[in-house]
Amino acid sequence: MTTNRELNLKKGILTLFMLLYLIWNVSAQQDPMFTQYMYNPVTINPAYAGSSGTLNFTAMNRQQWVGIDGAPKTMTLSINSPFIGYNVGVGLSLIYDVIGPTKETGIFADYSYHLKMTSRIKLAFGLKGGVNIRETNLTNLIGSVNENNLALYSKLYLPNFGIGSYLYSDRFYLGLSIPEMLQNSLSDDPNNLQLQNKEERHYFFTGGFVIDAGENIRFKPSTTVRIVNGAPVNVELSADFILHDKVWLGAMYRNDGSIGGMVKFNITDQLSLGYSYDVTESALRYYSQGTHEIFISYDVAFRNKKILSPRFF
Repeated sequence: MTTNRELNLKKGILTLFMLLYLIWNVSAQQDPMFTQYMYNPVTINPAYAGSSGTLNFTAMNRQQWVGIDGAPKTMTLSINSPFIGYNVGVGLSLIYDVIGPTKETGIFADYSYHLKMTSRIKLAFGLKGGVNIRETNLTNLIGSVNENNLALYSKLYLPNFGIGSYLYSDRFYLGLSIPEMLQNSLSDDPNNLQLQNKEERHYFFTGGFVIDAGENIRFKPSTTVRIVNGAPVNVELSADFILHDKVWLGAMYRNDGSIGGMVKFNITDQLSLGYSYDVTESALRYYSQGTHEIFISYDVAFRNKKILSPRFF
């Protein structure tokens, strides 16, 4: 006779195998991916901190592959600001990422220094440092198969630092960054030498510009290229039409087969709201309801300093 414990074990193992496909597709690319990355680049490039000239708060929430249990969910909260008169920017980013049985919380501080190249162009260099707290809990997948569950739960503290550069003006930007330089081991067993399970180093190249396309219409293309060991080079192309400097309508294409659309509203000179929806052409399209992403951004003006509006980067 099959016991409840055996049924729970079989159910858990089946669920675990279903999750393996998800984890396999994102394990090499460990850093969270956002369709609207261009509205919060400080999470991947510390050199961006302070470049807007205001104290900025940005929050993002991404629900990936809706309808699939254990699919990635990512939330970020970022704050960055210049030190007026010192050519210095500072920031703080909180990132909460969940996929299957694994949760990761990152807390990172950013520092940047901005050099004036010409009257309109600046070059910034940045440094970020912090820690990722990674938790893996398999107890909900396969039930209580032993009293202590010692092998089913782990928690790791992974300190890291990153670097970046950012060339920008009010009409274009170019960025190059490595958000996490250290390749920490993801195994809590120091004797486990057979599986090379570690944090992979990600390289990001970003760029974009804006041009006037007509009366009260601007065109803003942008791109990001992500390079990481163990995964194909990921290229994302996106473009927005900006109407009356208030409404942004755009589309994106990613070379993994993903396509999507996005919209952004400048409610005031300080408050912006955005939404994107994308779908994949992979086999996951038969099981998911697409990926949703929302963000909100707010600028706080410094005393006696006017907020630059419109601002495109």
